[in-house]
Amino acid sequence: MPVIVARPGPWTHRDLTAGGTRFHVALAGPEAVSGAGAPLVLLLHGFPQCWWTWRSVLPALARAGHRTAALDLRGFGGSDRPPAGYDLATLAHDVASVIHSLGHERAMVVGAGLGGQVAWTLPGLAPEVTAAIATVGSPHPLALRSLRSRLLSGTAMQYLSFQMRGLAERRLRSRTAMEGLLRSWAGPRTREAVARHAGYYAELMARPGAAQTALEPMRNLMLSRAEVAALEQPVRVPVLSVQGELDPIQPAQAYARDTHHVTGRLHQVSIRGVGHLPQEEAPAKLVSVLLPFLAEHAAGAASAR
Repeated sequence: MPVIVARPGPWTHRDLTAGGTRFHVALAGPEAVSGAGAPLVLLLHGFPQCWWTWRSVLPALARAGHRTAALDLRGFGGSDRPPAGYDLATLAHDVASVIHSLGHERAMVVGAGLGGQVAWTLPGLAPEVTAAIATVGSPHPLALRSLRSRLLSGTAMQYLSFQMRGLAERRLRSRTAMEGLLRSWAGPRTREAVARHAGYYAELMARPGAAQTALEPMRNLMLSRAEVAALEQPVRVPVLSVQGELDPIQPAQAYARDTHHVTGRLHQVSIRGVGHLPQEEAPAKLVSVLLPFLAEHAAGAASAR
């Protein structure tokens, strides 16, 4: 049987077209009303996941009064899988278009992993739609690339394995390999929590072309001029940067360099006992960190189109 992208829950599913590409979102919370409405929070997943990674966060933010949308980035989940457009600049333009398609002028954007890199890119490309950003397990892309030691890390070797075309795709389609990947990114006490859903992510990757498009962002090892130009712009919107205390993927030194790229307010938080995937390892702790930040900056994202 085909894998079900639109899993049921305290949310609704919607397919919308933005910039000529079809995107899938899961929505919860108050609907937008012309002229005024609840603030929009847009959730962006990381690799190798989809909207489902936010299954515990999405309804919690909605209960707090936020209109919340968990988006499948292009190439993932229920969104289109075009052959190109997997650089951070294009993905950020996608996000800006989705915000408008949802009936909002601005949004607070929460991104994990790859989604966090997109969130960092958004203020430089589309400042008019960006009320605030919160990144999870994702230091500023330029801060990360400024670390010489990253090229010698075990994580770098893992990323190099994603360049092996054919083999990398097969591994993503394997439940066992997916489980091993997610376990290696989690904290010692939370590995079971992330491994529990590895089969679902592997099933999504087994669809025609899905593993290939999901790997495209991981294979963009060099930033384009458009990406660098956007990322070199000082981030003036409020930023919340969340990292797992035991994250084996992102080095603490990179987070320390986030201050070089933010001229607005930057608040950094570490969640104890978790690794690279706080939204799955300890969603209640992540929600407790997100809610005060979102409440503080909701006024800047509250107006609908």
